[in-house]
Amino acid sequence: MVSALAALAVSAAGCSSNGHSTSGATTVATSDPAAAVGRVGSSGTGPLDTVPLQGPNASALQEVQYLTDAAEADPTLASYLQTNGDVATHALLTAGAAFCAFLQRGGGLDNAMVSVAVGARGVESQTHLPTTVTTFNTVEAVALLTLCPSEQKLVPAEDRTKIQGLGQALSHAQG
Repeated sequence: MVSALAALAVSAAGCSSNGHSTSGATTVATSDPAAAVGRVGSSGTGPLDTVPLQGPNASALQEVQYLTDAAEADPTLASYLQTNGDVATHALLTAGAAFCAFLQRGGGLDNAMVSVAVGARGVESQTHLPTTVTTFNTVEAVALLTLCPSEQKLVPAEDRTKIQGLGQALSHAQG
């Protein structure tokens, strides 16, 4: 069941907002969204560079659900959480929150994915967050399900259906 959920997560999040597959790209996440802001668009020439990031107002229950769903959908994340404890919890929550914050700031789905990836490079050695495409597609898909569901409107309809299917599969796996 877990491998089927991981495949669904990759399928759900493996497309960019313009419908092109991102499965060939390596994506990483950050454990510090503020650090990502400093590196993304640091030239100061982009209109979004001056808009501060604001993470989602997630409840403790939403955060637990996010971590649970991410671990259920991707066995690599389950192992990562088990092995790295609080560092992993913080890194995954921050990665999901940063993804939501970039979406909320504007610029689209592709920019949010790229911004999180660029920001992660500076903290990767501290967080040891796995850097597989599957893992980060899972982080992004599950964030859209639990931390910032209102941002699903930015996802193409076909991909939104896949993400919602992942949500249903996860709820059945836990129920």
